[in-house]
Amino acid sequence: MDRSEKSPQTSAQWWEEKLVEDYRDYRWRQLMEPMCDKMQSWKAGEFTHADMDQALEECHQQVCELRNILNQRKDRLVMLIQWLDREWFEAWVKEHRPPPDARLASPPE
Repeated sequence: MDRSEKSPQTSAQWWEEKLVEDYRDYRWRQLMEPMCDKMQSWKAGEFTHADMDQALEECHQQVCELRNILNQRKDRLVMLIQWLDREWFEAWVKEHRPPPDARLASPPE
């Protein structure tokens, strides 16, 4: 098979990609929506430059932590999402039933 040809995607691969994509969107929104609100408050004169400096520093630290998670190998990331954000995952999986061959982490006891 030529390298440019991709093998068909399994249902588990599709499910895992959807999990990662949705989790990435959820976490970025969790970080950036409050930051956008703070930027609007700053623009309206309700926040000082010092307030924004602190908000940006805190956001930067959280972005670095998020990137450390999201930059894992996909197989590891799929399991990390299930472990690190179990509540989010359990809500997500109710709407996205895993196929039989999907990798699922055992729930913590």
